[in-house]
Amino acid sequence: MADPAAVAAMAGDGLYNRHSGLQQANLQSALPLLEAAARAIGVGSVGPVSIVDYGASQGRNSMAPMATAIDLVRAHDAQRPVQVVHTDLPSNDFTSLFGLLDRDPASYLNGRQGVFPSAIGRSYFDAILPPGSVDLGWSSNALHWMSCNPVDVADHGWAIFSRSAQARAAVEAVLAKDWLAFLKARAVELRPGGRLICQFMGRGPDSHGFEWMAGNFWQSIVDMEGEGLLSADETLRMTAPSAGRSLDQIRAPFDAGLVPELELEHLAAIPSPDPYWDAYQRSGDAAELGRLWAAMMGAANGPNFLTRVDASRDRDALLASLVQRVATRVEADPQRSRAFILILSIRKRDLR
Repeated sequence: MADPAAVAAMAGDGLYNRHSGLQQANLQSALPLLEAAARAIGVGSVGPVSIVDYGASQGRNSMAPMATAIDLVRAHDAQRPVQVVHTDLPSNDFTSLFGLLDRDPASYLNGRQGVFPSAIGRSYFDAILPPGSVDLGWSSNALHWMSCNPVDVADHGWAIFSRSAQARAAVEAVLAKDWLAFLKARAVELRPGGRLICQFMGRGPDSHGFEWMAGNFWQSIVDMEGEGLLSADETLRMTAPSAGRSLDQIRAPFDAGLVPELELEHLAAIPSPDPYWDAYQRSGDAAELGRLWAAMMGAANGPNFLTRVDASRDRDALLASLVQRVATRVEADPQRSRAFILILSIRKRDLR
């Protein structure tokens, strides 16, 4: 049996690359912050530049942001060497990432000389690069994943939606611990004057957001248990290690002086786009809406749910059944997703 608290990477073999259109739409809102940060780095530093992509997954959604950052830090010196480091969990599908860099027309290596990519398989809740070595950090669609699953709940696939106040409190505690750990690690790695841009799932003022789709995913799992495809123990263990944070939770370490080296320059919570709904509005094809949502949920969340079942089970068949059930539910009740994303910009102070 797999470690019940462990966090799995996105679905491999390039599956996440093929089904992450929502994530690609989400990151667009943070690009102006990335552009401003890259321009500042380009003007305010000399010599080689180090850009780090925290939580890169298989790289599809990193290509355009990295290309933009490279060009802007080189605005005054087109020959300036740039190192791009992609980080993710050790189990991540780095093969797809490097294949994309090597062969895909969207690769940021195309038409650019003196760019040196690499990858590190370690959690970003620890420092993973040398002190003072990072000029510009970028993280999209990643920081709502927790370092571990703090609690299993029987009434939902996400403990943040459980009726249990104790379970929700356990999630909040890990969210706070993880956020502080992430910030402290980046405070070590960033150079004075370095910037960090992040975009990830947040919360709205009156709701967490994502309730509709999380509910569809969970009810599909409940249906599978009811039909004998999953045991009650397996269903209990299928509690996702993810949740959104509020604006106050993001501000808390800064307000408490816990990361004095870092300055929070920009923070906003905005409604998440829904490119699948936009396509449905044009086509009226509810089946396609269901397919797109189900494929994305299977690629992003399927591994964390199915790693909780016994290794002897046919996990591919279980995931296929789960994805089909989610698609059927969405097709029967098409809605626009109501979710929220956070975008923020952080600068490391020069305290000398």
